[in-house]
Amino acid sequence: MRIRYMETFEEAVEEGSLLAAAKNMGMSVSTISLHINSVEKFFNAKLLDRTVKGVKLTREGEIAYNSIVAIFEHLKRTKRAIKNLSTRTVKVCIGCVGVPIIADIQMGYRNIMPDIDIKVKLSGEYTCLDLLKQGEANIVLATFPTPLNLDDSFTIEEIGHDEFVLIVPPSHEIAKRKVVTIKDVLSYPMVTINKGYGSSYSMDEILNSPRGNHVIECSANDIFSQIYGVSSGLGTAITSYVLSKKYEEGNLVKIVKIIDFQDKRPIYAITKKKDLENNVIKDFYDYLTGRGRELLERYRRKN
Repeated sequence: MRIRYMETFEEAVEEGSLLAAAKNMGMSVSTISLHINSVEKFFNAKLLDRTVKGVKLTREGEIAYNSIVAIFEHLKRTKRAIKNLSTRTVKVCIGCVGVPIIADIQMGYRNIMPDIDIKVKLSGEYTCLDLLKQGEANIVLATFPTPLNLDDSFTIEEIGHDEFVLIVPPSHEIAKRKVVTIKDVLSYPMVTINKGYGSSYSMDEILNSPRGNHVIECSANDIFSQIYGVSSGLGTAITSYVLSKKYEEGNLVKIVKIIDFQDKRPIYAITKKKDLENNVIKDFYDYLTGRGRELLERYRRKN
């Protein structure tokens, strides 16, 4: 059976109409009907109920439709895999923890291999992982709040650690204290971050209950807005040590240790074993993991 016929069948099902499918695909309704007839003949079953109101899947049609969708998804993955074998572009998706080191890695590698195109996308860690699974990214650099459950088609390397810490404005009262507890932290307004970022999980761990139990001064859409909110005096925040360190060095925030809270997480470099069959991706992955370890040593917390 021709792939084109299956595409026609899928389009008709999704539109719920032969006429709409014909318009979308630039065909006549009779051609659409012939394609669907061929699909039904192949499966030896009636797949669509056709009425004046449109088309609807039969029980047999539901099985066939799900199989066809899976076939097309598999074909897309295969095309991406074949393309990746010859690509000279490496697509890297980083969580916020990768921001302080990725520019050094990117520029360092370009000095060695100037003809290789390194594309970097910044996103939430789980979005990065989804992009890797979909073939839209070759490498992920991120830290995760929960254990990863990846099958053996992935390669994962631990290249460092991050720690979630309290940051406050430099002039904040807490910054002057020698001992700070979670109870102290929760007595002041906080700049929180929306779900999907690692620090949002840290806040939930601290509270062990919904967030309504403490004063929220504002909620940020991303970790950079959160840190900026703290530096502007809007409140305190629980966030990444690696990302906050540069801001503390610039005297924009103060990092404070909470004696009864600890949240250390591994920083991972992740790729697909299939992608490592491309020498360009493998070479950059090896460079990223090696150089990444060196750079992250500078962000190891001393106390």
